[in-house]
Amino acid sequence: MSLKISTWNVKHSQKLIEDHPTADILERIGRVKDTITLINADILLVVEGPKGEAKIIDFCHKVLDNAWVPVLLQGPTDGVGDRDRDYGYDMRGTQWVWYLVKPSVLPQCRIQAATVWHSFIGRDNWQVNYWGQFERDNHEHYRQPQVLIYKLDDGKEIECIGVHLKSKINKDPITYDAEQNLTGDYVNTALKARVKLATEARNIRHYVDAKFRQLEAPALVILGDCNDGPGQDYFESNYLFFDLIQNLQGEVLMAEKYFNHVLFDVAKDLRWTARFRDPILKIPASKNPLLIDHILVSQPLCNGSFPLKVNAKAGKVEHEIFERVNANSNSKTISSDHRPVSVVLEDTVIV
Repeated sequence: MSLKISTWNVKHSQKLIEDHPTADILERIGRVKDTITLINADILLVVEGPKGEAKIIDFCHKVLDNAWVPVLLQGPTDGVGDRDRDYGYDMRGTQWVWYLVKPSVLPQCRIQAATVWHSFIGRDNWQVNYWGQFERDNHEHYRQPQVLIYKLDDGKEIECIGVHLKSKINKDPITYDAEQNLTGDYVNTALKARVKLATEARNIRHYVDAKFRQLEAPALVILGDCNDGPGQDYFESNYLFFDLIQNLQGEVLMAEKYFNHVLFDVAKDLRWTARFRDPILKIPASKNPLLIDHILVSQPLCNGSFPLKVNAKAGKVEHEIFERVNANSNSKTISSDHRPVSVVLEDTVIV
């Protein structure tokens, strides 16, 4: 058998299910549907999904004709939306993370309540000391990671950790000193945002550590939008000296806990998922490709010790599908500003 897992940030997906859609929205709906249909993932993580169970059910009905369905916490005695708080959002924000699966796959999938995550780690928030400062602040996931557990026919399980880390958006004015060095509130806000991002990644690694205390070789997938950029951006290179993916992947000296990126063997010019303008380096969006959507897998899914395996060249950014579906689109009708990432797991071949 094979199992295809994908992640896609569908920008402002809630707009696709509003009443009385405009012609532009109807065109977007068609492009989103076509993209998901052509990707044909067994498990799709939707980032920037609509808020609440009722709306993601509506999304699957209106946009996908229920060819993919959401995996919900809703139990047999729960009404739609009764479990909304148990996803860990406390009803905050409008951008939720959802797993959509083919109906044939649904019986093998279940969602884990956020309380399990908090129990494994020991708390639902943590303290942050900002870089080089004694100042301390409390932080938590604004968008709680969502865990889907997929059970194989032999009873073994793959655990998918879906993430949408907090955006680094900075609305402070960009100011420079006489020597053209960045200064002022913009720098402080940017550094705080990146430290918070790093601690969110570290919190995910704490959850991974908990899994390794439970199982010798857990099969884990970390996927989603990390809002991190191509590695070390201006602030990480000049101030912080680390990048976000290092925190998610782990330490190579602890090889059994190290995660492989499914795009590591993809051609460099294809390893990007979005283009955004860089106001600091003054790079236009068209010349600033960023890899901010990721899929990382634990060693059992790479080394042949698990029934399914990520082989060489198994991961890709879905550029071809994205560009074919969005041919002749414009800023109002394009499906999204992010491109999907996918990986295919195949049966492990015993030699």
